[in-house]
Amino acid sequence: MRSPTAPNSVNELRPGDIDIVGAIGDSLTAGHGAMATNILEVMVENKGLSWSIGGQGTWRQFLTIPNILKEFNPNLYGYPIKDGISIRKASRFNAAEGGAMSQDIPHMARNLVKRMLSDPRVDIQNHWKLITILIGGNDFCANICYTNPPEKTLLYHEKNILSALRTFRDYLPRTFVNLVASPNVEVLTRFKGKPQQCVTMHVIECPCFLATRFSREKKRYIKLIEKWNLLQMDIANRKEFNNKPDFGVVFQPFIMNLTFPDDPNGNTDFSYMSLDCFHLSQKGYARASNALWNNMLEPIGEKSSIWEKEFANFKCPSPDMPYIRTLGNS
Repeated sequence: MRSPTAPNSVNELRPGDIDIVGAIGDSLTAGHGAMATNILEVMVENKGLSWSIGGQGTWRQFLTIPNILKEFNPNLYGYPIKDGISIRKASRFNAAEGGAMSQDIPHMARNLVKRMLSDPRVDIQNHWKLITILIGGNDFCANICYTNPPEKTLLYHEKNILSALRTFRDYLPRTFVNLVASPNVEVLTRFKGKPQQCVTMHVIECPCFLATRFSREKKRYIKLIEKWNLLQMDIANRKEFNNKPDFGVVFQPFIMNLTFPDDPNGNTDFSYMSLDCFHLSQKGYARASNALWNNMLEPIGEKSSIWEKEFANFKCPSPDMPYIRTLGNS
């Protein structure tokens, strides 16, 4: 499953060719609350279980992108294997920070590059790197309702994402970037049978959608999220990020139409959520990992914008198309 020799083109990159993994983003990438047993433990960063960058155990124990990739390349490096805040060495190349917003992405990109450049196990010129970006949830929950007009955040976000992607492009040869769709946090308003602690935490964590003072602006905010993701899709497809043979950016849309299943009683199945019903449980992170993996193997223009039940659909590279899908091979 690994190429006989490392490919020179991102369009011929197989999963097994990836040597290094990294990620930037907010608490959803930092792994907050994956194994929480009480509301206070939601603040614990279970980085080894993060869907896009955690490498604790194996995919049979904890389904994550690195644990899948380890099946193709056991020498994969960069994933954390235990809890820890982002400034600790144990976080390795998970540079995500709880509470982060779009404005923090340029700094996190520079920080991640610095970590890779200073790590003797990373061959910057020859190792292929996979970096995943997920940001926006905190912007939607706690920023757009305090920005006048809210649409101004789109201009700021474009500037921030461009800065981060240009940093990766200019300093990290042989790099593939997953630019993941930002979550439609409006889904929080459709949860059924919420525990009281979640009702309270939602107003604290996501006032723009859950506080009554902003309820009249809900439709406007939903439209803004749609524009935000269309902007990210446009950025990923721009020529400046697709004209180098060893660098590529692909927009992965699996949470654009985010929903959660119901339990047998007709309430939202909160087993996918941490105890604040905002962050994900380990089961929820596994579902996200499966969905991102499928997106990586789906051609541009045919990618799923929903996440299915974990393992209900698990794609594999085929002999006819063994490569991670890019703009150049779709």
